[in-house]
Amino acid sequence: MNLHWTASKESFEIREMPFYWRLSGGTTPFESIPPRMPIRLVIDENYDYLKYVPTAFEGNVLAQAYLQNANIGFVNPESGQLNTYGWSVHKFFLDSLVKYSPKAIYEIGCGAGYTIDYLRKNDWNVIGIDPSEYSKKWSEKLNFPLINAFFSKNLFETPANFIYCNDVFEHILQVDKFTETVFSCLEEGGIFCFATTNSSQSIELGDISMLEHQHVNMFTTGSIHRILRKAGFEEINVQAGSFGNTFHVLARKIRLSQLNSLSPRPERVCFGFFDRLKSRLEKFHKLHKECKSLHCYVPLRTIPYLATQGDFGTSPIYDSNPKWRGRYIDGYSQPVRGLEDIKYKREAAFFIGSLTFHKEIKKTLIKKGFPKDSIVSFAD
Repeated sequence: MNLHWTASKESFEIREMPFYWRLSGGTTPFESIPPRMPIRLVIDENYDYLKYVPTAFEGNVLAQAYLQNANIGFVNPESGQLNTYGWSVHKFFLDSLVKYSPKAIYEIGCGAGYTIDYLRKNDWNVIGIDPSEYSKKWSEKLNFPLINAFFSKNLFETPANFIYCNDVFEHILQVDKFTETVFSCLEEGGIFCFATTNSSQSIELGDISMLEHQHVNMFTTGSIHRILRKAGFEEINVQAGSFGNTFHVLARKIRLSQLNSLSPRPERVCFGFFDRLKSRLEKFHKLHKECKSLHCYVPLRTIPYLATQGDFGTSPIYDSNPKWRGRYIDGYSQPVRGLEDIKYKREAAFFIGSLTFHKEIKKTLIKKGFPKDSIVSFAD
């Protein structure tokens, strides 16, 4: 049963999983980027979060992906997420700018620059930092200032007032060193503001839906506090995002003597994760083996489970985002289907890959004719 994955008390590995990093019109792989790679997880004992540990080859592939001219991230017009996820993070950054009124503002990993464009329309000037060809192309289209390089301390001649990033914190291999560099680039009282993935519930359940090669870090509230404190931040606020499983985080560089009190030390939650996931994967194996026609909703979150079965295109995958319909995820041979493609057939079942929207998805499938007992979600 475990030919495609292995687990111990200290680690978990899938032998081969689609290397999702773009949507395309076909199954032709991107030059120099393999469509599938192994993925493995361990617990970071210092900060209590899950992390993917790439080999030197895999790390080089990740670096190459970030330099390519291809769609990476959700805050761009190609993703179909600008008015949902994009709006939620834009409002968070705008509210934070209004609160602190900084002058020197930078976005690390600005991608297509739509957050910069949004903030500019609200009278805030931001300089983007991003090494990719993709970002360079969009900076010319939208006419925003761009430092076309990886973030480093050497980019700053004078301290910044405000540094923010979205969908970046989970991508950084040495996230503690990255955070320390951000801290050193800020003036006293400066703000580090970011949105990142919230994996707390998945870690508690032993759920692997959050696995992506690009997301090398899977955080909990406690792990974010520990990383920021180690870098020197003391005034830290971690809140749930307003769309999906996300964190909205704000940390201020301020001397401890200026604070009234410190928040309590957070509990550690990663212990036992690998035991929990074994039970979950055994149940999915049974579902995949016994179901004559298994359909999967939310491609990004079901692909890790399908990969544990060596399924790279047998099961149809669906998403409600119309911009995804008919497009391919790297490493998976079937295109993403839309809501209009869902039709019930006898002995078919649906696997829902969402902890956030599973109730809404289930209602949609029932309206499409699927019996309740043919629908399985992570939350069940």
